[in-house]
Amino acid sequence: MELNRRDFLKGTIAVGSVAALGGAMAGCSKSGAETKGEESTEKSSVKPPDSLTDGKWVGKAMGHKDYLYAEVTIDDSKIADAKILRNDDTIGIGSVAGPMMAQRILESGNLDADTISGATMTSMAVRSAISDAITNAGGNPADFSLGTPEPAKGGTAQTADVDVVFMGAGTSGLVAATRLLENGYKVMLLEKNDIPGGSMCMTYSGVLSAGSELQKNYSLGRFDDSIGMSLDARLEAVKKRVNPELNRFNGEIPYEAAMYENSGKMVDWMHDMGIGFFTMGVNPYYGTTPYLAPGCYMGGCGYAMQFLVDRINALGGQIVYGAKVTKFIKDNDGKIAGLLAECKDGGSWTVNARAVCLTSGGFAANQDMIKEHYPEYGEFSFNCAPGSTGDGIVLAQAENAAIECMGRDLGAFLSTTPQAGSRFEIAFAYRTTPGIMVNATGDQFGNVNGNNHAELSKAVRDSSNGGKFFIITDESGAVTTMKNDEWSTTEYKALFSRGDMVHFDTVQEAIDEYGIDNLQQTIDTHNAHAKAGEEDEFGRKDLPLINTHGGIWVCPCIPTFYLTTGGLAIDPSCHVLTEDREPIANLYAAGDVCGSIEEKDGRGYGYGFDAAMIYGYIMANTITTDLA
Repeated sequence: MELNRRDFLKGTIAVGSVAALGGAMAGCSKSGAETKGEESTEKSSVKPPDSLTDGKWVGKAMGHKDYLYAEVTIDDSKIADAKILRNDDTIGIGSVAGPMMAQRILESGNLDADTISGATMTSMAVRSAISDAITNAGGNPADFSLGTPEPAKGGTAQTADVDVVFMGAGTSGLVAATRLLENGYKVMLLEKNDIPGGSMCMTYSGVLSAGSELQKNYSLGRFDDSIGMSLDARLEAVKKRVNPELNRFNGEIPYEAAMYENSGKMVDWMHDMGIGFFTMGVNPYYGTTPYLAPGCYMGGCGYAMQFLVDRINALGGQIVYGAKVTKFIKDNDGKIAGLLAECKDGGSWTVNARAVCLTSGGFAANQDMIKEHYPEYGEFSFNCAPGSTGDGIVLAQAENAAIECMGRDLGAFLSTTPQAGSRFEIAFAYRTTPGIMVNATGDQFGNVNGNNHAELSKAVRDSSNGGKFFIITDESGAVTTMKNDEWSTTEYKALFSRGDMVHFDTVQEAIDEYGIDNLQQTIDTHNAHAKAGEEDEFGRKDLPLINTHGGIWVCPCIPTFYLTTGGLAIDPSCHVLTEDREPIANLYAAGDVCGSIEEKDGRGYGYGFDAAMIYGYIMANTITTDLA
């Protein structure tokens, strides 16, 4: 039996980005202790010398997804240089947090230098890779572990007067800030993490673009009109999926209508400014919907995030990192007139503004709020951006802002098991890896190819499944997992280098390893349906035959919840509303802090990332009108 095993760097999920931070740290330090994890025991194959030797040395460690490689230059028994040679972690997250962490270690000469808040796991991988390089040079990493540094001090109280201030530099904030700067407004964003991006870089989907010139050109000569991708066709299709019991607008969908009506405008705006889109081949799931370049699950959203940060800086905007917003500023009439923020270095910011925007994310990382608003999910962990702690919701509620759509069903996607040290997201594995998915007894439990997120959510909450899940595939499935042409992704090749995808010579060996006793019977039943060309008992069609002559591949996995879909009440123009549906003067919100746009119309969550981008665009247009 051929088993791929490894030890993992343990820690929280890595998120964030440090694209184009130059000069934008204004007034807040980058320091702040983070939770440490267990360092990886993966070592390079270089045989170390007997004593610390000058020269360049390479080390590696497992990151969130795959190996990270660092180069360390030793000169006179000191670290003279440290840099990242290769980092396959998420684009816009680990890919840029890695170099930041290497620089912190280089500047301090301390392996215990503070991690990058918002990218803890990549930070820990950098520590481990540099430690490995030191070991390869014949040194002892303990000699460079000087202990957790004292929190930075000496920050000052600073004040700024702007037109618009943002709480959070995530998807909606970056989109809105960019557009407002283009419209001539003075803008500042306060971000509590060391890096921008929020949940933006963690997403992977096509982009709503109804009515855009990009989509028209993209579709020309490649699709017939029957696909129904026009704006009117999309809206009519959406209306048919609304739950009448949850709809508040006599069957109308004002929130989704605003999203779709602005989607094409936003996409063309982004495309015109230079953000790339991936014109992938015909995909039966997404039709003519383009992806942000370079495509599905390949970092397109991360590259777009970095582009927006660069553009904000170039247009004279300011992003202040490590700045946690604590309260609103009020004017003499009691109206909201800015934000106060505390910095990690003991400093503070007082930002006076004509408009205040809450773009601070949801609350999936706040277990207390989960227990309050989603009690059924209170004991589950969420695979989400660590900055999603609900700060903006709590702040707005203190000003009588209403919340809505709480307590409804939440979806789940697949992740690798937490025991592996990283909950690497494999949300499209049911499409890239033909086969079956079984529970702790080796039985199938539902049609995960159908309503995927809902089925996985139900499965993980159903105790009869035993809390353990496994993807089962064959040699063909292993090939398309490593490189899937239909979905244009090579992201899941990391499952093999990580050792999550395990090969067994026989089905019985997999049964013995994992205790999935019914697996052989499940495969036999599945294959009988596949050979007959019929649906299985769960309604799955076009079943792939699982050939076991070359053994099988097994990937232990777990469905994980990933976001909250309830949030602040807003109108379709992004004004924050009270319980009486009255707008709160000067206060706006967009993105996950508002929850699901679809659920506001009485439909299930679907396009969170699109809603965050498009409503950021809408919010900028609204503020431009309101401040004129």
